[in-house]
Amino acid sequence: MQKLMLLLLTVFPLSILAAEPVAVWAYQPSPPFASGQNPGLSEALVQLLNEHPTNQDRYDFQLTQLPRKRLDARLEDKEPGILLWATPEFFPERLTAGASWTRPLLCDIQDFVSHNDKPVDYDGPKSLHGLRLGGVLGHLYRALEGDIDKGLIQREDVHNDLQNLNKLLNQRIDVALMPRSSRLFFSLTEVPDAPLHVSPRPLYVFDRHVLMTASLPAETTQFVHQLIADLPHSARWQTLLRRYGLQEMSAPCPNY
Repeated sequence: MQKLMLLLLTVFPLSILAAEPVAVWAYQPSPPFASGQNPGLSEALVQLLNEHPTNQDRYDFQLTQLPRKRLDARLEDKEPGILLWATPEFFPERLTAGASWTRPLLCDIQDFVSHNDKPVDYDGPKSLHGLRLGGVLGHLYRALEGDIDKGLIQREDVHNDLQNLNKLLNQRIDVALMPRSSRLFFSLTEVPDAPLHVSPRPLYVFDRHVLMTASLPAETTQFVHQLIADLPHSARWQTLLRRYGLQEMSAPCPNY
């Protein structure tokens, strides 16, 4: 047994054997944060955390992709973990009480996107009356819900942003609501020359942070805070942003 332990310590240094596992959660199922066959930005960020020079195998960050309901259950149970790309306004206080939020990682924008042949500029809900609006199942668009419920805006839902983008290009809807992060990514990968018009006025803007639950050890929380604070100066992080088309999405968000 002693010989076996010595062999293990020779092959695997003590720092690796002792790496502390840390749960990392993400609930965005679509690009650029998640991707079907290629690593998404969530996986790339977790790899950066694990390989950062200041980590030195102290922590083993382990990513799990969760649907929103399962994520909410983990937050409600006060499980120790880290949540990527979170926005405080999108979570009730009861789920995030005592949590720690990093500085913003990205500024995202909920854009109105239309076809160049029939451009739509948003100027309040009335500017969408009589139009077919592409949305995503389960998403709530508070400023528009009243007019949607009255039938003044015809909302058509799909499962993801790429489906809406294809419907828009085929002019099967008049305008789509889409996070800028998705649109910029698809402009690199799916529709680089798409004839799209983006309304100067969006529906809303929102910062994406990293959340650390209150039950996470204080040392881990402090480590993540410092690493995220240093990311704007990281050449590797800037390379990732360019890879996913997000280099113009630096935080904090602009005012509209």
